[in-house]
Amino acid sequence: MVRRASLGILLIVASVACSDGTSSETESNQQNIVAVRDWSTTLQWEDCAGGLECTTFEVPYDYESPSIGTFILPVTRHLANNLSERIGTLLINPGGPGVAALDFVAYADQIFSKSIIDRFDIIAWDPRGVGQSDPHIDCVDNMDDYFALDPSPDNESETKLLTSGAEVFATACTTRSGDFLPYVSTINAASDMDVLRRALNEEQISYLGFSYGTDLGATWATLFPETVRAAVLDAAVDPTKGYVDDLLLQAGGFESSLDAFLTKCNATQCSFMKVNESAEDAFDRILLSLDQNPIANDGGRAATNQGVAQTGIAGALYGDYQWPQLESALSAADLGDGQPLLILFDEYFGRDSSGLTDDSLDAYFGISCIDRDEQITPDQVLNLKSRLQDIAPRLWSGWIQEMLICANWDIAPSGGFEVSADTENRIVVVGSTGDAATPLEGTRNMVTALGRARLVISPLEQHTTYGTDTCVTEIVDEYLLNLTDGPDITTCDSGA
Repeated sequence: MVRRASLGILLIVASVACSDGTSSETESNQQNIVAVRDWSTTLQWEDCAGGLECTTFEVPYDYESPSIGTFILPVTRHLANNLSERIGTLLINPGGPGVAALDFVAYADQIFSKSIIDRFDIIAWDPRGVGQSDPHIDCVDNMDDYFALDPSPDNESETKLLTSGAEVFATACTTRSGDFLPYVSTINAASDMDVLRRALNEEQISYLGFSYGTDLGATWATLFPETVRAAVLDAAVDPTKGYVDDLLLQAGGFESSLDAFLTKCNATQCSFMKVNESAEDAFDRILLSLDQNPIANDGGRAATNQGVAQTGIAGALYGDYQWPQLESALSAADLGDGQPLLILFDEYFGRDSSGLTDDSLDAYFGISCIDRDEQITPDQVLNLKSRLQDIAPRLWSGWIQEMLICANWDIAPSGGFEVSADTENRIVVVGSTGDAATPLEGTRNMVTALGRARLVISPLEQHTTYGTDTCVTEIVDEYLLNLTDGPDITTCDSGA
């Protein structure tokens, strides 16, 4: 299972198309905006750890029916270091969907350039259902029960285990969080951003979103363009594809990154390769062995099988800085030690040393499943096997495993939102040539869909590049600070 996307490690606005439903969709959006503007909240700031300020704000489940219930959303603020030259507020979102955002303010000095820290109040909030949001999405306590199953069943019995496991997971989400799951869509979260903006007394606001945060930012800029001072979308998702096609694109992105890793291994003779064996053959041999003979782990943990391995491998493909860890994990598995791959598996799911798992993946499914543009059945998912094998011959099964959960979702999808952005200043969209989670093809489509946007391309082999590619960072900083425009497409020559 793969496929969360977030700042540093690691999705779905629906298709952009002209149709007979466009006018009714626009009318519905306008009605929602009116309802959003009728809702107001206040912020009572308090000092919190690390010299930061913290507060919460309240938003309704449904802006058009506010009596149903409310979310209390936490907010953290890093005040501009140089208040005399303060520009305004910079909202940030690290991605997911489902990644808690507050810590990214705590680490602002490490993430953002000094000039940004000096002149912006940097603010993060946990979106509805995410992190410390009250309530927040909670599905299961143990990810092993489903994601350690064999994702590529070889017989009817294994297929039944996989499909029933997805049903149990989806049912658990409804049981624990069903009262508010219909109200955690990206459109809802983008509406909350306008409530926060008004509570901050800002006529316009700036935004920097990573990965899924680009989806959220594009939705916000479409709904409230007049409030956008500046917006940067780093590792942008593809807003032109529906649920299935978007995940197929992503499967191809991860497969391409795996190919790049194996090509590097062929050149350097990675440690998991035998004499006269190609990296591809070695990889296939190890994964086949894990499928046929999973490696037992201590402490009552699931065995390291093909499913555990593929999740761990995918997590290590978010950037080539993780390739040494992936090489070591494959080498250990070849020698009968599945623990390093299990560690990568746990890192993906946010499992700490005490065995506790955060709820980021629960939130990922809660938001992704409601954001779909179509309802699909488990049989339709299983029938995607051939297409996925063509696109991602080594990693295909993880996407089957993921999509089976949404195929069992009881709550109707609410996707179908058309992205565009008539903002005062052009939005800056950033993509990299080696991005597994949000391939550059999709990022280009985001630029086209927005209508008025710039594209900055990094050559790095990783997901999100602000702060690591000097060229990208300088362009983004100059834009945020001075609203500097530039060419429609800028290709950075080096990530140095």
